[in-house]
Amino acid sequence: MGNFEKQLNEKELSFEQALSNLEEIIRQMESGEAPLESLVTHYQTGVKMLKLCRERIDSAEMKIKEVNEANGALIEKDFEETV
Repeated sequence: MGNFEKQLNEKELSFEQALSNLEEIIRQMESGEAPLESLVTHYQTGVKMLKLCRERIDSAEMKIKEVNEANGALIEKDFEETV
């Protein structure tokens, strides 16, 4: 069992940890180090890590605010309004 499989408590993983886990899964699968029977498990774990990364990015985008100065007052806009 790889380190990434031990860290599957997704609520506690940061984006960086999930991305690192995903990169390790990809490295092991591409290198042929993983036994054939574990490839499906690695793939499933990789899909979970990818989903978690996407969720963390979406969450961060929602939090981004554009701050503009207008007549001495600060105006905050949601990220979606700026793109």
